[in-house]
Amino acid sequence: MEFTTFEIIQLLSWAAVGLVLIIFSLTAGFDFGAGALLPFIAHNDAERRVVINTVGPTWDGNQVWLIIAGGAIFAIWPRVYAALFSGFYIAFLLLLWSLFFRPVAFEYRSKLQSQKWRKFWDFALFLGSFTPALLIGVAVGNLFQGVPFQYDPTSLRFFYGPSMTSSSGFLDLLGLLNPFALFCGIVSLLMMCMHGASYVALRTDGVICQRARNAIRNLAIILIILFAAGGVWVAYLPGYHWTPMADPMMHPLTNQVSVHAGAWLDNFRGHLWMIIAPILVFAGAIMAIFLANSERRRLTFFSSCLVVWGIVATFGLSMYPFLIPSSSKPAQSLLLWNASSSQLSLIGILVVAVIMLPIIFIYTAFVYRKLWGRGSIRMTEKAVQDDPHVLY
Repeated sequence: MEFTTFEIIQLLSWAAVGLVLIIFSLTAGFDFGAGALLPFIAHNDAERRVVINTVGPTWDGNQVWLIIAGGAIFAIWPRVYAALFSGFYIAFLLLLWSLFFRPVAFEYRSKLQSQKWRKFWDFALFLGSFTPALLIGVAVGNLFQGVPFQYDPTSLRFFYGPSMTSSSGFLDLLGLLNPFALFCGIVSLLMMCMHGASYVALRTDGVICQRARNAIRNLAIILIILFAAGGVWVAYLPGYHWTPMADPMMHPLTNQVSVHAGAWLDNFRGHLWMIIAPILVFAGAIMAIFLANSERRRLTFFSSCLVVWGIVATFGLSMYPFLIPSSSKPAQSLLLWNASSSQLSLIGILVVAVIMLPIIFIYTAFVYRKLWGRGSIRMTEKAVQDDPHVLY
């Protein structure tokens, strides 16, 4: 397939958003993972403070990548933003409400000495970490199955459900919690928990570090099994296949889309280099299992990063070029070719991205180097006890 200039820019925009999502998963992923593991690897107040303070200096900066991703989707694919954020309205509200717990829990849990007070905010932090990690995977699972929407070119609106008789604007939350979506949610949760455990093991010592190491090994084993099972499930799951058209100026009503079992694996069959993504998942998880109890903590964390990178890349490469498949009207599915802004808009967005993303990345790397670079002190119970008014 030969690409026009516009299509090259669209492809670069898709790759840029994919990179932002990967960075979000790598950074906020261990934030969510550490919070979700808090009740299991920290058994008293001092230990919980240690875990919280491993991510305390960077958790708010890490979530900026989620805002960048949302803004990028709005600017690059306005139709996707309209369809996704209105179709998953209740789910996104639940995600945002759960995220509200995090800043309040971080800032207020140590303001009082009351154990009931602190346990309440520790549970709030757990809930605000567990829920997003699960719901992100649930959203991915529903995208794999397709979203029941269709496009009305007259009113430029999206309608959900089997027909256009209802324009309620959101899907039933319980309908989103179907078996395959919940399976993907569990995989997402396990991925972030393993990543969070590897970060806690990197930044702590003693009993907390040992519990985190045990969690890395156990979660990596389960993740290998579930990821392989997910691949088998996807092979039998009805997927979507797009046939390129001669006209580069496509419209949502003119897609040539077929639905058949195993279609989400077509890209891997046609482009063998894409297999690198799932291989990274298995390779990283196996490395984590063997490195978990060693002192090569940075390498263990790197292996966890490979798992995260591989899972997110596998999802993106599987769906390419689909952004939101339509289960009710497959021909009206939104692709990166037919859902984007104009060429001029994309050029402006990419210029800003080329300038700003490296600055954000360099600043983030600088902050991590200053906080957790070579020679930095690992977080311990003594450290939080000696500095109770500065640390969380």
